[in-house]
Amino acid sequence: MRGTRDFRIGHGRAGAWVCLGVVGLLIVGIIGYFVLRPAKSDPRLKAFVHARPPVPIVFTSRSEAQSVVAAAPEGEGYNFPGQRLWAAHEGRLRLLDSNGEVHELTWGQPLPDGSTLIDVMSPSVSSDGRRIIFAGRKGSPDHGRFRIYEIGIDGRGLRQLTGGPNDTGCVALPPMRFRDDGKTQLPDDERKRTDYDDVDPIYLHFGNQIAFVSSRTPDLGRGHARRSTNLWMMNIDGSDCRPATANRFNDRWPFLLTSKLVAFSVWSRNPEVVTADERDVRPSEPGVSAATRPADAWFAAFIQPAGSHFGGLIKPHVPAWRVRPLFNGRLVFMTSFQDPSANGPLGVVQVEPGMIDNAPSSCPSDRPLPTPGDAKLFRGPARNRNGEAIEFATPSPCPDAHVVLAGAPAKRGYGIYLCSDQWNSESPADPEAIELSLIFDDPDLHDCEPVAVYPRDIAIHELIRGQEVQGAVPTLTLADGRKYTGPAGQVFASALYTNQHADLPGQRTDAGQGPIFAPPPEGAIDHFRIYASRRDRFDDPHVLRIPGEWELLVKMPVHGELAGGWVPADVPTVLAGFTRDGKVARWTTPAQDASGNRATFYALAGDHYSLTRPGGKHSCTGCHAGHSGLAGYDHKHHERRR
Repeated sequence: MRGTRDFRIGHGRAGAWVCLGVVGLLIVGIIGYFVLRPAKSDPRLKAFVHARPPVPIVFTSRSEAQSVVAAAPEGEGYNFPGQRLWAAHEGRLRLLDSNGEVHELTWGQPLPDGSTLIDVMSPSVSSDGRRIIFAGRKGSPDHGRFRIYEIGIDGRGLRQLTGGPNDTGCVALPPMRFRDDGKTQLPDDERKRTDYDDVDPIYLHFGNQIAFVSSRTPDLGRGHARRSTNLWMMNIDGSDCRPATANRFNDRWPFLLTSKLVAFSVWSRNPEVVTADERDVRPSEPGVSAATRPADAWFAAFIQPAGSHFGGLIKPHVPAWRVRPLFNGRLVFMTSFQDPSANGPLGVVQVEPGMIDNAPSSCPSDRPLPTPGDAKLFRGPARNRNGEAIEFATPSPCPDAHVVLAGAPAKRGYGIYLCSDQWNSESPADPEAIELSLIFDDPDLHDCEPVAVYPRDIAIHELIRGQEVQGAVPTLTLADGRKYTGPAGQVFASALYTNQHADLPGQRTDAGQGPIFAPPPEGAIDHFRIYASRRDRFDDPHVLRIPGEWELLVKMPVHGELAGGWVPADVPTVLAGFTRDGKVARWTTPAQDASGNRATFYALAGDHYSLTRPGGKHSCTGCHAGHSGLAGYDHKHHERRR
């Protein structure tokens, strides 16, 4: 994308003024060319270019295919340097311009301190199309951890945004403990400053704020040993760095929608279940029967940047990884068509916004959902034009009606492909019909995470702030009688019995009946119980890991269609609705499928862990089945080019 400009001189006075104007415009044009042109192209990479893209494409080239892996790697990582997340031996940020030239943006590029980056991942482009934000790794002294970096499209201005001297790092002690001798413990302040990874960054509010995924909330989750990651918000100068979600597993791949909401992928692996007698919600135990099953699914959610509004964007029956909006009004994501917890073989699909075909935590263990008739997955390509099977991943929108994505033929590395966004079948798309073409492939590296460079129509004049509580925070009396004086916020559940999702894709059965995901009968819920799922601790000098506990925090009575009250804000929480006789509310919806099956649900919002901001007001739509919805999201919003 060379910065040439089209200067046109209208009719006006002749003579010296015209000459001076021409000279001035030429000077501006020359300056624009050298300021906006990308870094010098690498002629050695020209041989790997197979076609010219319609707009410049930013992508990563890495020695290992870690860019398509969703979950954090398994393992405690108690020895130095601890568990690294999604790291490759080598990674480069590149730009393929519309002239077919390839530019190395980061490899060998010195930072202000003289160091260089050895690995990169998850690039994103600013709404004006001029800057790139991405995750990068240096060697020592950062111990090879990912931090957030920024660079111009022209390859200038590389700088580090997180992990600097003023970055406080983890909010509590992480699980990294011992040096190479296996005995010497790292000092607490060093562990907090170094042992975390920041990945998947995006710009907010004209680039003055950013969102990213981080392991700064140190936790290994429940029942496994995977480092948790959450969505964080921060001013680009490093101030006001705060978590926006409370997952004890992995949140990944945020994206700013034109509706000013942030979409991201959520790993719903919550092990809490409704007990067999339906009178409590507890972590599942081997050999102990329960009314529901532990959740294990990936779905897409959205959150308002201030963190006060949260909802489900899509809940398909397949994993939804790296969800992105397209110019055709649909959403595209990568998925696995076999084991939902696996990362391969991978494919790409499109869905209508709001599609709901799953309720991971709230279905009875012995009652499957009815067969849907309108929850369609529009499949992308699975082969190239030569008929060769290809695994596709990391799709993104490309103007004006295209998808740019990564593809890997059998036993070969990923390359960058381009195709039309007209996938209109539940069978794999015909590569000829959608004009699938390979545009770049470095045979020595995995080329992934392509992002088209174009200005986006997102008019955000200020970051939306959530409502704040007025007055002092009261002392809370918890369910067990203890007094709580720590940080707290207010939670409100409203419209408990309103059917808000009747028109969403996935609501009708194969017999044409609906809605499947209907709300509970009016008056069914007497009160809410909010449970704490406390994070792991690593602050005991003799115990490597103190597992986080599960406990009942507070009870909230329901008045009509509304419930609300104060909740501690120092812990991830889960909400459940109970009847007057002390059971988790349960109901069956009337819609039947062709086999006569109907949906039954429990009022357990256990698909995710919730976060309450200290001093903030938070709203939810109650215990609607599937715990999904597009409140505040207009599904007519789609990707728009300025």
